[in-house]
Amino acid sequence: MSLHKEICKYIARSSSKPLQKLEFEPTKRKTGALSQIFKKVFFPYYFKFVRAPYERWQFCAMTKFLREHGLMYDDMYSDKDPVIERAISLLPKDIQIKRYRRMLRGTHINFLRLYLHPSEQNYDPYIPYLAPYIEEAKFQLQEEEELLGYHPYDRRLYTGGTTGFGDLEPGMHFLVSIPNLYGAAIPHSLKKK
Repeated sequence: MSLHKEICKYIARSSSKPLQKLEFEPTKRKTGALSQIFKKVFFPYYFKFVRAPYERWQFCAMTKFLREHGLMYDDMYSDKDPVIERAISLLPKDIQIKRYRRMLRGTHINFLRLYLHPSEQNYDPYIPYLAPYIEEAKFQLQEEEELLGYHPYDRRLYTGGTTGFGDLEPGMHFLVSIPNLYGAAIPHSLKKK
């Protein structure tokens, strides 16, 4: 029997009156008049006329990039992440090959500054073909962590990168490898051997 159970039993036996449950009452934060004006007047218009159009533009630009290069959104995940690495290893062979060829073609097209013909572009690049495998990979890695007693990231001896932020790859913290409208490289398209 554990020490904690013994302590709990002792407290339960020795207490004369039953313990009362305490209800949590969140404290109300005092907000100034200026912040209330911002919340009621400025924020709704900011989200309606600034933030929402910017996010729509971002989504459309990303969709355009993926379509023009024949990529799927799930192709952009870093295969250096242990969960994604395991999920890719769980993919059926034909889907793995299609993914690899899409990434090679996208890299080549981006290098040549060309775009795919509209008939070859995929209509919806946001079909999550990797999602069920990511869930399975998370489950497997969690089981391994519980059984073997180490975290999947611990197997990497050095993850400092060039920035010192613990990057698993260049471009995780600075915009050097994410796709954009100005011709940045596609991340993780070339496999190191």
